[in-house]
Amino acid sequence: MTTAVTQSQINSAIAAMLNSFRGNQWMLNEHWALVESHVRLMIADTVARFPPGPDTRLLDVGCFNGYVSIIFKRLGYDVTGTDACELEDQRALFAESGIEFVRCNLNESHLFSEIVGQSFDVVIIAQVIEHILNHPLGLIRDLARLMRPEALMILTTPNPATVMGAWRALTGTSMLWGTQEFIDQPKIDARGIISQGDIHYREYTNAEIHHLLESAGLHVETSHYLGLGNGNSQSIIKRIVKHNPLTQKLMTSRLFGSNHYFLARKR
Repeated sequence: MTTAVTQSQINSAIAAMLNSFRGNQWMLNEHWALVESHVRLMIADTVARFPPGPDTRLLDVGCFNGYVSIIFKRLGYDVTGTDACELEDQRALFAESGIEFVRCNLNESHLFSEIVGQSFDVVIIAQVIEHILNHPLGLIRDLARLMRPEALMILTTPNPATVMGAWRALTGTSMLWGTQEFIDQPKIDARGIISQGDIHYREYTNAEIHHLLESAGLHVETSHYLGLGNGNSQSIIKRIVKHNPLTQKLMTSRLFGSNHYFLARKR
C-alpha cells in the first residue's frame, strides 16, 4: 500500500539536499534559485503517478552534481544517476545516499547496454537534450527501452521560439548558449564524439519535441511552457519584473516561456 507524499516531506527532502550543498554558494544562490519551480513541478508530477517506494525506480539523465537524484532518493525512490562525468562532490553524496551512478557519454550510440530493459518507472531528462550533438532521437529511443510499460518521462529544455529569441536574432547577439565554444572547440576526435556540457548544440520548438518523443514510441501526455526563477546575480530590475503576477502568467506562454516542460508515457 502506498502513502501520499506530503508537502512537508517534499520540503524536508529539498532542505536535506540544500544542506548537502551548504558550502556551494553558486548552487544555493544561483542554480537552485533558477530551477526550484521546475524541480518542484517534476516532484509533484512524479509522486502523483508513481508514489515512492523501494521498487519504484527513477533514472536521472545528465544528473550533473546529483541534486535532483538526492531529492528523489530522500523521498524514497530507488534512484540511478547517469552523466558523462563523475564529479567529486557528486560521487561522495551518491555513496552516502545509496544512489547508483552509471557513467555514460550521452552522445555515443547504443547507450546503457549494461542496464536491463524495462527497468525504470520514471526517467527525468532535464536540460539535457539541447546538449546532444550526435543523435537526439537515438538517445530518447535508448531511454524508452529502459522504461517499463506506462512509465513516465519528464523532459525539459530551452524554448527558442520566444520574444527574447527574436530580439537576439534582430540585434545580432548569440542565439545559443556556448556558441563561441562551439566555434572554437572540436566536437569529434580520434576517440569519438566528445561530450561538451557547456554548449547548446540545438534548441527545439514544441512540435520538434513532440516529434522526438513520439518517434521514440512515447505518448506525450502534456506539455507547457515555464520561466526560470531569479538568481542573485540578476539585476534588481529583472528580479522585480519577473516577480510581477502578469510576468509570471506570460512566462507560461510560448512567446515568453523560456523552457519547455513535457510529460510523456511509454506506450
